[in-house]
Amino acid sequence: MADDGLVLAARLAEAERERVPLAELLAYADRLSVNVACYVAAAVQDARAEGSGWTAVAEAAGVSVETARVRWSEQKVMRLLARRDQRWPALKHAEPPRGARGSAGQQSPAPDGVRGGGARRQLAAALSSLQRRSSVTLQEAAQQAELSPSYVSRVLAGSRLPAWPVVHMLATIFGGNAGDLKFLWERAHGGCPPTRQSVSGAATRLVWALRGLYLAAGMPELPSLAGEGGQSLTAETLREVLEGDLVPDWRTVEELVVRMGGDAVSIRPLWEDLHYAFLTSFRDVFPEGGLPRSGLPGTESDTGAGGTTS
Repeated sequence: MADDGLVLAARLAEAERERVPLAELLAYADRLSVNVACYVAAAVQDARAEGSGWTAVAEAAGVSVETARVRWSEQKVMRLLARRDQRWPALKHAEPPRGARGSAGQQSPAPDGVRGGGARRQLAAALSSLQRRSSVTLQEAAQQAELSPSYVSRVLAGSRLPAWPVVHMLATIFGGNAGDLKFLWERAHGGCPPTRQSVSGAATRLVWALRGLYLAAGMPELPSLAGEGGQSLTAETLREVLEGDLVPDWRTVEELVVRMGGDAVSIRPLWEDLHYAFLTSFRDVFPEGGLPRSGLPGTESDTGAGGTTS
């Protein structure tokens, strides 16, 4: 959103130079103002997620603690950002002011959907699986999220690539764990996961990614997913992996991803991050068959609520 602010400010300046009608100038100014408000809300949410208390937030914003708590509650922030995503297309694809062109006369990038099509379909499939498993109708979800039913329908159909707040809200409304969908969302947007995490953090990201693929596959029964005669992939092993009780080795991860219709190559960096963190922490070889999560340092039940295997 900070980058979006630069784009919007540049377009407002360009519109001023082009002497466009007042109504258009005010529309650009309004969009810039709303983006700033969204940035402030998101910045507060980030600070809260990193451990800042409401007292620190209130002091930084120059408001009372109660005002900060009400103005930037997690639910309000998520709704605000979701409405922003619904209202505006990605800025890099939006039409600039009349006469304005990109640097060196370059054309705008291709619309989303040209890239990450497979990941987008998997993200939509995972959200649809959560929706089917819940008792929440599409209309009810749209009402709770303060989005239009047609927009939510396009998201679940894979024809609209939503921002993360939208995914977070819908997954929560459908009773799932939003973290399970983070990897699919990042892939759909062409993003890269962070590297050099703690062992516990890397293990959590890997488990969430596997659970996201499991949702995208339609949550098949574990015995059928394990198949017959499997040695590393028994139904019990799958249950332990998907519930976060077992951190699997690469052979198990690769086989599981392939059976769920995913791309093992895209998952490999997550497992390598885990492997690197393990080696630097334990200075030992990652055990064949996997490692019980309880064996990781500082690990509690941090894989999130809304398990996918129940």
